[in-house]
Amino acid sequence: MTYGEAVKYLNETAGFAKKTSLDNVKYLLGCLGNPQDDLCFIHVAGTNGKGSTCMFLETLLKERGIRVGVFSSPHILCINERIRIGGQDISNELFAQTCDTVYHAVKKAMKEGALHPSFFELLFLMAMAAFQKEQPDYCIIETGMGGRYDATNLILPQLCILTTISMDHMEFLGTSLSEIAFHKAGIIKKGIPVISAGQKEEVKSVIYKEAQEKQAPLEILSEDNLNFQEKHGKYIDFLNSNAYDRKRADGKNVLGDFQKENLALALKAAQEIAGKLEDSVIYQALENIRMPGRMEEVIPGVFVDVAHNIQGIEVFCHTVEKYFLGKKRILFGASHKNEEDYMREILKGISEIEFFHTVPICGRTVNVEEFQNAFEQMMKNSDKDTACFVVGSFYLAGVVKQYITRRKENVKL
Repeated sequence: MTYGEAVKYLNETAGFAKKTSLDNVKYLLGCLGNPQDDLCFIHVAGTNGKGSTCMFLETLLKERGIRVGVFSSPHILCINERIRIGGQDISNELFAQTCDTVYHAVKKAMKEGALHPSFFELLFLMAMAAFQKEQPDYCIIETGMGGRYDATNLILPQLCILTTISMDHMEFLGTSLSEIAFHKAGIIKKGIPVISAGQKEEVKSVIYKEAQEKQAPLEILSEDNLNFQEKHGKYIDFLNSNAYDRKRADGKNVLGDFQKENLALALKAAQEIAGKLEDSVIYQALENIRMPGRMEEVIPGVFVDVAHNIQGIEVFCHTVEKYFLGKKRILFGASHKNEEDYMREILKGISEIEFFHTVPICGRTVNVEEFQNAFEQMMKNSDKDTACFVVGSFYLAGVVKQYITRRKENVKL
C-alpha cells in the first residue's frame, strides 16, 4: 500500500464506517497482536484544551530527554499530524506501512465476524502499530469524543489527565454537564493517578465519584497550582515562584490566559512521570513550543484559532478583548451546526468589530472560493492597528494556512 492509497482508504472509510463497540476494537487490536500491551501511556480527555495540554506535555518530556509518541485529532494540514513520534509527524512511509498492516488485520477480522472500524478507530489502530514498531518511552493518547466508550479507552495508562469539561457534542454525550462528565471521567482506571483541571462543581462531583469507585488518586488543580507570577505583553510568561534569579521565559507562541491551566496540567503530569523538572527544562520547553491553530499568528496581524464550541468561543472572545484593543476583523466557520448561531452571536459581542463574515462549512468541506473572497476582503486596507482573526473549525484553520502559503507564492487554491 502506498501513502496515497492509505489516505484514499481512510477517506473512503470516513464515508461509510460508523463508530463501533469497544469489544469490536478490542478484537481488532487482538488481530494486530495487542500492540497496546507493549507501551506506556498517558491518557488525556476533556472538552477543551486536550490538544494544547498534549503539546505542552510532549515538549516538556522531550526537553527532559524522553522520547514521546502522540496520538491526537483532528489534524489541520496533513493527516500524519495525528501520529507523532519524537516531536515529528510520522513519515509517509511509516504511515503507509502501518495502514497496510491494519488494513490486512481488519480484512481478516471481518471474515471472522468483526465490523469495519470507523475512520478514528482505524487511525487509533495505526497509532498503536506505529508506536509498537518505534517504541517511544511514553505515548500520549488524546481521546476522540467522550472517553468512556472511546476506542482509546482500551489502553491501560500510567496517568490520566482531564482538561476542562463543558457542553459539547450533546447529541452524543448528553444534554447536561454531569452526563458529559460521566463520559469524560470514564478514562479513569483502577488505582491509576488522575490530574484534573479546575472544574465546575457539577463536573467535580462526577470526577470525585469515579475516582473514588476506582480507588484512583485524584488531584484537581486550583488557582494555587497555576505557577505564573508575572505577565508580560499578551503572551504567557512562566516565572517559577521559587526561582531566586527570577528568570523569565517568554512563550512567544502561546497566547491567552486559558493556556496557563493547560500548561499547569502538563507541568504536573510531566513531574508525575519524570520527577521534578529543572527550571531550565521548563524555560526551554516554553520557548520552543509551537501551537498550531491555537491563537497562532500565521502572518503579522492575522491569527488562527480552532475554538469550535461554545466554551472555546467564550474563551477566545475573552482573549481578544483583553489583548487586542483596536479594531477587529473576523472570519468564522463552524462544523457544529447546532451551535453555530449561538457562537456567532457571542463573537459579534466583541468590541470594535469592523468586519465579520461566516464561511460555510458542510461536513469536513469548506467553501474555498467563498473563503478566499472573504479573506481578501478582510485583508483589504487592513493597517497595523487592526487585528484579523480566522476562528472556528479545524478544517477552516487548515484552509487558511494552505491559502496563506500559496498567497505568498501568488498561487490560487
